[in-house]
Amino acid sequence: MISVLQNKGVIIPSPSSVVVEDIDPNRIESGVRLYPGTVLHGKDTFIGRNSIIGLGGGAFVQNAQIGRNCTLMHGTYRECTILNDVIVRGGAEIREGCLLEEGVELGHTVGLKQTILFPDVVLGSLINFCDALLTGGSSRRNHSEVGSCMALYNFTPNGDKFASLFGDVPNGLFLNQHPIFIGGQTQIVSPVHVGFGCVIAAGTKLTRNVENNMLVSCTPTQNVETIFNPAKIHRPDQKIETTCLYISNLELLRIWYENVRLPIFRGSYYEKLIRAGIACIQSGIEERRKRLRKFIEKLHVSLNYHRQENNASEVQSHLRAIEMSQHLAGIPVVDYDFSRLVEELRRRIDGGSDYRVAIRMLPIQLIEQTSRALARSIGCQW
Repeated sequence: MISVLQNKGVIIPSPSSVVVEDIDPNRIESGVRLYPGTVLHGKDTFIGRNSIIGLGGGAFVQNAQIGRNCTLMHGTYRECTILNDVIVRGGAEIREGCLLEEGVELGHTVGLKQTILFPDVVLGSLINFCDALLTGGSSRRNHSEVGSCMALYNFTPNGDKFASLFGDVPNGLFLNQHPIFIGGQTQIVSPVHVGFGCVIAAGTKLTRNVENNMLVSCTPTQNVETIFNPAKIHRPDQKIETTCLYISNLELLRIWYENVRLPIFRGSYYEKLIRAGIACIQSGIEERRKRLRKFIEKLHVSLNYHRQENNASEVQSHLRAIEMSQHLAGIPVVDYDFSRLVEELRRRIDGGSDYRVAIRMLPIQLIEQTSRALARSIGCQW
C-alpha cells in the first residue's frame, strides 16, 4: 500500500516508519506528506491535497476526514472531520464527533471530543475543551480565541455530562460577529451559554450564562465545606434549558450543512468532508439527547431530597425542569428557501473565493434575512 500511495504522488520521506492499514488509497490525494511514525487506519479516512500529517513525531489517524492544506502535527485524530487550512500542533487528541471548520488553529496538547469550532477559531495550548460549540469572529485577524491552560468541565459529580455554547449558529454562520475571548487558566463549568463579544478574564471560574458584550472576571475567594449528596441536583431547569438551546443550535447547523454547504460542494472532493461533517453534527445531537434523557431520569429522586429539606427554590426549579422535560424541543422547522443563498455562494466560490470569503461577501440584506429565519426556528424555547 505504501508504494501505491507513493506512485500517486503521496510524499513519504521514510516509508518503513509509516503504517497504512485498511484504507482506500483513492481517498488519499496527491501531495499529502506523511512523516515518520504516522499510522493511517480505516476505510473512511480521507486526506486532502498538500496536507502534512505527523510532523514532529508521527500521528495516528483513524477514520478521520482531513481537508486540503492542513498541518496536523503528532497526536491522535479519530472519527473526526477537519476542513481546509487547519493547523493542529503537537500532542493533540481530537476524538469522535469533532468538527474543525476552515482555518481553525490549535496550540500544543489540546484535547477535544464532540466539539465544533467555527472558521478561524484559535485555541491555545494545554486545553481541555470537550462538548462545546464555539463561534464568533469575522476573520483570521478578528477571531474567537481560548487562552492556554483553560479547562471546560463537562462532567458533574452526579455522573452527568453537559455541553456549552459560545455564540450561536444563526448569527455565527455568517462570520460577522464580535469574537469571544476566553482568557488563560479559566475554568468553565458546563452547561453555560456565552454571548458574542464577551471577554472572560484569565483565571476566572465561570458557572453561569453570560449575555453579549460582557466582561466577566471572578475568582474563588472562599473555602467551603458542606455535606455532599450525589443524588441531589441543583438548578436543573437551567441545565435543561441550556442543553435544549445547544441541541437546537446543532440541529440548525445540520440543516445548514444539508441545505447550503452540501449543494454548493456537491460533486467536488469537498462533498466527502461536508457529508462527514453532517455525521459529526448528528453524533453530537444524539449524544446530547442521550445525556439529557439520563439526567431527566434522576429528577424525581432529587426533588424528594429538596422537599424533605424545604429547599423552596430548588423545588420550584425541579418542578419547572420536570415540566420542560415533558415537551423537550424537537427538530427546528426552518421555513426558508435557501436557493438564492446557495446560488450567491456558489457563484462566488466558482469565481475563486474560498468558503469564508464567499460568506463575508454576501449582501447584508440576504445575511440578515437568513439569520432571522434561522433564529425564528428555535425562538424562545419555553
